[in-house]
Amino acid sequence: MAGSMKAQNPHVPSEAESKRGEAIYWDRKALARAVEGRIPLEADIRRARQARPISPGQEAIDPRMCEILDGKYRARFIDCASERKGGRVLDIGCGPGWLALELGRKGLIVDAYDLSSEAIAVARRMLEENPARDGFGQVNYYVHDVTEIDLGRERYDAVLGWSAFHHLPNLSQFMDRVWLALKPGGIVATLDDLPQGWLEQGIQRFFSMLLPSYHRTYRQKLILVLRRLLKLDKTDPLEGLSPMEGHSTQEISPLLYSKFEVLKDVHFNAFATQPLLVLKGPDAFRYVVARALVRLDRLLCQTGVCSGFYRMIIARKTVHG
Repeated sequence: MAGSMKAQNPHVPSEAESKRGEAIYWDRKALARAVEGRIPLEADIRRARQARPISPGQEAIDPRMCEILDGKYRARFIDCASERKGGRVLDIGCGPGWLALELGRKGLIVDAYDLSSEAIAVARRMLEENPARDGFGQVNYYVHDVTEIDLGRERYDAVLGWSAFHHLPNLSQFMDRVWLALKPGGIVATLDDLPQGWLEQGIQRFFSMLLPSYHRTYRQKLILVLRRLLKLDKTDPLEGLSPMEGHSTQEISPLLYSKFEVLKDVHFNAFATQPLLVLKGPDAFRYVVARALVRLDRLLCQTGVCSGFYRMIIARKTVHG
């Protein structure tokens, strides 16, 4: 009976426990990504160099592949925050700091927050080593919960979250504070995840099976397919998510549309990201395949056949909003 009651009433982590878990999760990620002096893309997109995985669970670093996947949207994201020269920007959930560093290189003053002390340690090291100092603004990194600080009133020219807003609790309350913190005409921009539909999952699995990859042999892929067909695969679909990944842009977008003037709303990378980030082979082969697959992905997103896994929304605080 006691076991039955325990199963019916699993422990639901408190917000404080979730935040501690979130910090630990991203501490581990930061340490793994920066192992042996590596510079991951999440830390400095200009200085990161291609690196193949050196252990089964390690991520590859491939700046050129990431440029093919999302470079176009990343550039728009940065440009939207750089409209006001010398402006002040808030970067929430900054991680190892690539975005804040790029904004500093644009001459902006950046306040960047993250719960992970290890991620901020990497970010501060990248800031110290930054070779692009001409016209550099100012970047302030903080190990702190951005939802618990006073953002002030009309302090910021832009508030940005690159894969960050969906980690925040009490999102509606936070967006009210973002509204107050932005100057008139200020920008709020988010890039976050969307739920992946059955069609997108199917296409992703097809290309993951078809293309050679670092992390699985074709034999291992075949076994995985058979296990799925026989319903023997017990993989939790939420496995790999951090403790606070609770929102998608389906929840964020109504908040932006109700309070701001939306300037850009685009879906992309419905299925291409996962198979391409682990694609194995000579670079000439990999990048040709990547460009072709990304073109197909964007065509299917633009025609509405697929919904992108990523959604970028850029909005402005209007004077009479």
